[in-house]
Amino acid sequence: MTPPAITANHAVFLDIDGTLIDLAATPDSVVVPPDMPDILQNLMQKTGGAVAILSGRKLADIDRLLGAHLACAAEHGAVLRDPAGHVTQNVQRPAAYDNWLKILNRYAAQMPGILIEEKQFSLVVHYRRAPEHEAELGQLVERLIGASDDAVLLLAHCAFEMKPRGGDKGDALAAFMQIPPFAGKIPLFVGDDVTDEPAIRMATDLGGAGLHVKRDFANSTAAVRAWLRG
Repeated sequence: MTPPAITANHAVFLDIDGTLIDLAATPDSVVVPPDMPDILQNLMQKTGGAVAILSGRKLADIDRLLGAHLACAAEHGAVLRDPAGHVTQNVQRPAAYDNWLKILNRYAAQMPGILIEEKQFSLVVHYRRAPEHEAELGQLVERLIGASDDAVLLLAHCAFEMKPRGGDKGDALAAFMQIPPFAGKIPLFVGDDVTDEPAIRMATDLGGAGLHVKRDFANSTAAVRAWLRG
């Protein structure tokens, strides 16, 4: 679909990696465009503050990258920060988290290029630099998840994420739409990954638009930023 022009009647929800900024070999090696703070600040002014980040990243990483304490859902909605800055946590770590970390680190030590990312509630296996290990790692995380009743597996761009059961970006978007300054507005969400699909559906179900970077922006983060600039 053609992305609508953003107005004061819209509430805007944004993923980060692959949406606002290009993907990179590792989460720490991404490059944030220098005009990103201005884009977000102008967007806040245009929407009356109805802007939120919905990301799989940790809360501290979101702030480090974007340089602004925006309303956000971190770790796919496990952590919510409202516009007033109040932070709530909606889940607990899977019981097997520490054991999984030991096992994953042991595998990573034998597979150059594999990165294990520790979040507050989740573990992520990144294999972008060593895609030849995808099948073996996929079997490993499925086996570990299969023995757990409090966690689920998320498939992302060159990554497997083991996260607590319950909640996703769609639930986070719906929660924000219940409070000022989002309530009563038309939701717009932009994402690029399988983990963004719940928010894409939720924005559409709530009478707005769920946009996909590949489908609606020619797979270009620059096109997303140009749209946000208006």
